[in-house]
Amino acid sequence: MTDEQIERLVTNILHRLQPPVLVMVTDAEGYRQQICRRLATSGQRMQLALDDTIADSAQWQKTGEVLPAHVWHKALPSEPYRALLLPFLDYPLAAQLVNGNLQSPVAQRLHDALLAGIPVLALRYHCDPESELNQLCGVKANSAYAAKIQSTLSQLAAAGVTLCTMNELLNILASDQPEATPVGFPRRYLTVTDVEMNPSLATTPDALLTDAAKDFLNERKI
Repeated sequence: MTDEQIERLVTNILHRLQPPVLVMVTDAEGYRQQICRRLATSGQRMQLALDDTIADSAQWQKTGEVLPAHVWHKALPSEPYRALLLPFLDYPLAAQLVNGNLQSPVAQRLHDALLAGIPVLALRYHCDPESELNQLCGVKANSAYAAKIQSTLSQLAAAGVTLCTMNELLNILASDQPEATPVGFPRRYLTVTDVEMNPSLATTPDALLTDAAKDFLNERKI
């Protein structure tokens, strides 16, 4: 074998020895190709929970091992997962979990993962009213209903779900071991209103800012 072949073999073996990441693919629209592409090149060993009804399921099947639906619909597989990823967390799914309405298989597996202490990481693009995706879709982030959504997301964070951007998610996965968000210490994204009223909030070590809040601070050089 050549040195290149040996190196490729060792890389493949090390990859297969990695604890897998469970990616639960749902059908929320927006950024799907971009998210799939970034996760596919993350270097993580991924197991995918997705249904055949997902329109772009063929694209996702190329990124990792696809779990049979009858397996993950019934229970969380007994793998030592590094983390559970939700690339397309939308508000209905967030509300299901917060309200204890666990009728969908995805909500049930999220419940199981949180109880098992598995780190749960969710991209916030689809659920956060102040995300750039929702702003492009015309969502009014300062509406009363948007405030209700933010409240739900705060409760979700308190339950142990880490809401993050793609870069933040990949950085967490690249660390030695992702950590579950401690229950009882909610981490809420700071909005424009929060930092406008109290800019010092953005300087705290655990501060999480929405994109609009970051833009606000950058414009004012705070």
